[in-house]
Amino acid sequence: MKDSEENTEDEKEKILVEVVFSDTCPDFPPVKETVDRVVPDYDGVEVEYLLVKDNPGKISKHDITHVPTVIIDGEVAFVDTLTEAKLRGKIEEVLDE
Repeated sequence: MKDSEENTEDEKEKILVEVVFSDTCPDFPPVKETVDRVVPDYDGVEVEYLLVKDNPGKISKHDITHVPTVIIDGEVAFVDTLTEAKLRGKIEEVLDE
């Protein structure tokens, strides 16, 4: 029983960072670089990169009109650009919830 409680605790602490982008977006490379630099510093934070054309449901659900869009824990957090400090702040805010 204790193992399942620990698994539930682990699952609760996971945070998903989704980056929605297009192949031609000039802002995507610096955003990807920032995400790739920051996320490994946090346990339980995972990243998914989602190509716009392959994810119409995600685009519709979050009413995405600009890319890159960064979704953290199911909520749009950043659009177009982000800084390392802002990304760290948002991840830490979500982790503290």
